Amino acid sequence: MLLRRIKTHIQKENWFAVLIDFLIIVMGVFVGLQISNWNESYSSHTDYVRALERLETEIKINHLNVATVDTEAAQSLQIVGDALDILLSCSDSEANRSLVNKGINELRNTNGIYLRRQALKELTTNPRLLAHQTAQERQRFTDMLIHFELTEVNSDLAEDHPLKKRFEDNPLLSVGPRLTLSSNKDYGDDIPHIRSIKLNTPIDVACKNDPLIKAFVTWERWQGVLLPMMGQIRNELNATKALLEKRR
Repeated sequence: MLLRRIKTHIQKENWFAVLIDFLIIVMGVFVGLQISNWNESYSSHTDYVRALERLETEIKINHLNVATVDTEAAQSLQIVGDALDILLSCSDSEANRSLVNKGINELRNTNGIYLRRQALKELTTNPRLLAHQTAQERQRFTDMLIHFELTEVNSDLAEDHPLKKRFEDNPLLSVGPRLTLSSNKDYGDDIPHIRSIKLNTPIDVACKNDPLIKAFVTWERWQGVLLPMMGQIRNELNATKALLEKRR
């Protein structure tokens, strides 16, 4: 209809009316583009708010995971450390041998730190989300991701390295009776071994066995790094959580 009206005004050589029609068209296009930009900006901001909400949820889950691993790693280190102390004392008794055997079987398992970071990665790689971040937010998210990636590398080493050498091949160790496992039982994250391992010699003999001592020392050294690493991750989670709370 507007085009017909412009055609009529041109035919009548009503140039002022043509100018008005032209301005109406230009303003219509401008308003349309402006509304589209507003909608895009609103949608992008909404996406950013939702991304921050996902990050908050991720932080809560990671806090729980770190707390669980912290407890389990501390318990394992205590068991292995007590066993190594007794072994180094060369003091043989049935009670001491039981504690050493408990430590020996603990050497067969390791802990690792596994962190969720899908929301964090999205916030550090998505251009639309990056556009809404302050310099402080961008720095905080980037720093936390770097710490997560370093933790993954070091945690993998701490988890894998103690298991590289098969200490079970030591002739001072014997295989215990078979354990009964069931698919109906919940074993948690750590599936028990089918058979246990135990000393077949007195502690005052085993304490002179260098490979056995080194198996304990290697395990303790690598698993021991998990506790300070989890402390660093907890600091990163708390710093990001504080920033998100301040933003509200």
